[in-house]
Amino acid sequence: MTDQHPFDPTPDSVQAIGADVAAWVAEHFASLSSVPVVPDTTPAETFALFDEPVPEDGVPWPDLLARFRRDVVPNSFHLPSPRYFGLMNPTPLPIAVFGEAMAAALNQNVAAWHHSPAATAIEAQVMLWLCRLCGLPEGAFGSLTSGGTLANTTGLKIALNEKIPEVREEGLAGLAWRPVFYASAEAHFSIEKSANVLGLGTKGGYRRIPVDGNSRADVAALREMISADRRAGFQPFCVVGVAGVTSNGVIDPLNALADVAAEHGLWFHVDAAYGAGGLLSEALRPRYAGIERADSITVDPHKWWYLPYPCGAILTRDGAAGERTFQAGDVYIPSTGRSVEFRHHGLEGSRSFRALKLWLAMLYVGRKAYGKLAEEQVALTERFVRELTSDGRWEAVTPVDTAIAAVRFIGTPARPHAGTPDIQDRIVARVMASRRHWISPTTTVGKRAIRVMVISYLTRWSHLEELIGALREGARAEG
Repeated sequence: MTDQHPFDPTPDSVQAIGADVAAWVAEHFASLSSVPVVPDTTPAETFALFDEPVPEDGVPWPDLLARFRRDVVPNSFHLPSPRYFGLMNPTPLPIAVFGEAMAAALNQNVAAWHHSPAATAIEAQVMLWLCRLCGLPEGAFGSLTSGGTLANTTGLKIALNEKIPEVREEGLAGLAWRPVFYASAEAHFSIEKSANVLGLGTKGGYRRIPVDGNSRADVAALREMISADRRAGFQPFCVVGVAGVTSNGVIDPLNALADVAAEHGLWFHVDAAYGAGGLLSEALRPRYAGIERADSITVDPHKWWYLPYPCGAILTRDGAAGERTFQAGDVYIPSTGRSVEFRHHGLEGSRSFRALKLWLAMLYVGRKAYGKLAEEQVALTERFVRELTSDGRWEAVTPVDTAIAAVRFIGTPARPHAGTPDIQDRIVARVMASRRHWISPTTTVGKRAIRVMVISYLTRWSHLEELIGALREGARAEG
């Protein structure tokens, strides 16, 4: 291929680049089972590879592709690997990968219908799909976000605005009583970050609900906290339930939390960023009983829907709640007066066509296949826990509600030190030293544990068997 002028591309030159990229993507997915998960590099080495002055002249595409293969791929963390058992980073579906490129080529700004007619309609449709999957009624709506952190912040801002409307114009300083909200002590860090961003205070406005031995929010304690806060002159406005705790995948007692919120007239928000993917399965749906009662829900399709980042979502039972919260004047954007204007439904102004990859993936895969895969991954996780703990030297720290397990090495009576916190971290380090697997340590229900998650659709039982062997070997090496 002969490179054309970058600002005058010919169809042949564009097609040649696209063919090269498609060939690499196919090769990459085929290699995921064999390449190390963790690159053999250091921060200093990787920064040095790209330490160069501003380029004065262009570089031909073949040279750029060769450099990508030489410097970028080997120094990338292979999150899509079937032996990645870490955080909520999935193996993306190829159709969604190419959907991302198609969206980039259209380069729609889905802030305004005028600039994105089809993209606005597609985002509106996928929002309705997500609302239906979560059991929300007619009239529910929402918008796509960059991920769960922004979605949780958006949901809490909407809750604050809906329950204390004067805060929109007067701000927190204009309130007679200090607003407070409640979430599990094991909620995602984005809840604390939201309390900070919204000016509520990470201690003053965020009340952490104690959890029971299974990592579920203590409903009785929540009731006492709300009553005590009201007596002290605070203004409770929201209860947050978690459908898939990051450390262990456990689902809070959502119905009971919804009851408390209803009794006290509070907003009920559910952080189902990861867990909502289980709603694609009819068999798993009962585990989420009560999510349909939420006033707002965080969902991250870039987790259990296998999409490339970013693609989160915030849903609201009252579909106009987001618009009431975020409506702002913009005299320079044409108004249709007859369509959804997504810039008024959340914090973002400029917005990419995130919905295309989700729309394509949902149509291509279908709910039934998604649901079947979710069931298989939960079953793999349950089997992993049974097998690992069968020798009596390991224990499950919390129940398996989704496809995440929290386990710990406890050893034998002859080795009473085996259950100490540092040994869990040392076992993790030993397992990851080979660069073949990636798992993470965590702390849940007051215990240091090892977190294992099935998040790749490429993961089979053989990969988990290999991990069990690596975990046991790591424990044996501790003496």
